[in-house]
Amino acid sequence: MSDRKAVIKNADMSEDMQHDAVEVATQAMEKFNIEKDIAAYVKKEFDKKYNPTWHCIVGRNFGSYVTHETKHFIYFYLGQVAVLLFKSVSPLLKVVVFANNMTDRKSVIKNADMTEDMQQDAVECATQAMEKFNIEKDIAAYIKKEFDKKYNPTWHCIVGRNFGSYVTHETKHFIYFYLGQVAVLLFKSG
Repeated sequence: MSDRKAVIKNADMSEDMQHDAVEVATQAMEKFNIEKDIAAYVKKEFDKKYNPTWHCIVGRNFGSYVTHETKHFIYFYLGQVAVLLFKSVSPLLKVVVFANNMTDRKSVIKNADMTEDMQQDAVECATQAMEKFNIEKDIAAYIKKEFDKKYNPTWHCIVGRNFGSYVTHETKHFIYFYLGQVAVLLFKSG
């Protein structure tokens, strides 16, 4: 909807590219109601216009900690909906789409392309992060940094209760799971 006010919270990209990001996200929100569909539209448009590999997260309640290519990052709001759009650098092998669903308090792996041991590490790391921190972006930062240390850079982590995503990840380096009602998206790219 064109009455959504754009508020850029953080950006490392040209003014023209920032304007494009807001425009494309606005178009996506006019076409789609589901967050993962909005994210997919924005990601695909930016891949076409500015070359791969872009990642987009759209939602009302999430925190993130990501590594991005210089001059290729923006975080903004359109109305009450947050949009995180960033580009990673290395060749990437697989595209995955997700929307989150609320679940019980236990850990539930919704989708994974990763070894069993690494999956267990991800759940344990997220559990430790949630014991130490209450804010989603702090939880995401802890998980990302731990995985960068243990499994080499470059990991990206999104933590929240309400978000959709469309990301590209390296083979065998992706997991999407819940701990209680909190979703964790962890993937390596770049």
